[in-house]
Amino acid sequence: MENDELVEKDFESDSEADLEDRKKVPKKKKSKIKSFIWNFVFYIVIVGGIIFGLPKILVWALDTQYPMAAITSGSMWPVLKTGDMVFIKGVTVLEQIEQGDIIVFQSDSNGTLTIHRIVSIKEGIITTKGDANFTEDTPISFDKVVGKTLNWKGDKPVRLPYLGSVTNLSTRLRNK
Repeated sequence: MENDELVEKDFESDSEADLEDRKKVPKKKKSKIKSFIWNFVFYIVIVGGIIFGLPKILVWALDTQYPMAAITSGSMWPVLKTGDMVFIKGVTVLEQIEQGDIIVFQSDSNGTLTIHRIVSIKEGIITTKGDANFTEDTPISFDKVVGKTLNWKGDKPVRLPYLGSVTNLSTRLRNK
């Protein structure tokens, strides 16, 4: 009989402990779920701010409507590679650019943006050439210039390798 009583007491104490544990578990689950939801919302706000806010900040900071560009060809290899993303600083007067600068300009032939190095500037006419190209581009006037690459430590353009590939892929998918 004593053994039976012990068993019952152990069972009773276990059931009380189980009840206590059961009361605690839902609170932990609720707090974990609540924490997850708040973290998720926080990350969405941060990512959304970066995706939508960063370009607007760059437009203002770099003084151009086109603050970033993806490299779509190998014409500027080895300095800029296909798939690189570069930052573009706006230029407002001809004196802000010089021979050797990498500029972004509106191409007359197809209306797209081209990123090439300045070979010469004569009487306001700018001649450019891709570093990997054998021939010079058709000369352009200054009004076609959108800007020049933002440089780091002298003449090295600031570039984000492979990030432009995302833009290139989305452009190809959109044009299909």
